[in-house]
Amino acid sequence: MPIYAPTLPPAPDLHLGQPPALVIMRFDLTRLWRQKIGRFFGFAFLMMLLWKVARIYVDHLLQTNQAFKPMQEFAKTILTQGADFQADLLNPASYLLWFLVALIGGGLVARDTLYRVRPLMYAHPVAPKDYLLAKLGFASALPFAILLPFALLPWAMSLLLAGLHGPVWATAPLRLLPAMAVSSVLMGSVAVGASSMAATPRAGIGWVLGLVLGLGTLASMIHTLTGFRAVDGLNPVMLAEAWPQLLVGVDHPLVAWVPAILGTVLHIGLWTFVAARRTRPSEVVI
Repeated sequence: MPIYAPTLPPAPDLHLGQPPALVIMRFDLTRLWRQKIGRFFGFAFLMMLLWKVARIYVDHLLQTNQAFKPMQEFAKTILTQGADFQADLLNPASYLLWFLVALIGGGLVARDTLYRVRPLMYAHPVAPKDYLLAKLGFASALPFAILLPFALLPWAMSLLLAGLHGPVWATAPLRLLPAMAVSSVLMGSVAVGASSMAATPRAGIGWVLGLVLGLGTLASMIHTLTGFRAVDGLNPVMLAEAWPQLLVGVDHPLVAWVPAILGTVLHIGLWTFVAARRTRPSEVVI
């Protein structure tokens, strides 16, 4: 009796469905939502946002209500409306936001390493570049989404109350949104690069915090000993805070233009390269 070759099913069309990077990002978002990590941080960031909006309302009240006219001169000293005030709208891009990025981003790659998920992903139509893009995109989109209300809500409140002459510049989003994008990509690349070097999510959190605090301490020590300010470009926290100051035109930003550009490019390039090397198919099996 002849033996015939089995009939194989038709090959799937890989062009159907969503891109693999978006599917992985959606999975990470669902996992983050179920963990309910953002309750404490959400409350803290909400209080900061309400304080900034309240300052804008109080400033408008002092300028328009005649009953508060004797207090206007005093208010001008505490409610500044120059470039420093515009850059201060994004001051959550400091240690609290970095801690949140470390808490979430530290496990993005390390969790897959711990449970050996990447071999299953790479066995399906998921390329290493799709995996890396998904992790970098999610880790960068998180701080951007948190900072977005701090740039848009006070700006909208200022336009609603005082029009083009409000405390927030009418062109402030054109300056703050690019600064947010650069700072968010910086945070995401550091988090993913550090997470790719860890074997567990807890170790990933420690890697992120260790890199951020360690580089900041190292830069501060060299600056103190030598007086060389350009070395502050190695400090990720100062870089994230300096970009809003640079783009709104603060007189004395934390980091000058050249060190900020060089330091940001160095961090993004280095940690993206580390993450790409650590997530290659040859690294998925321990």
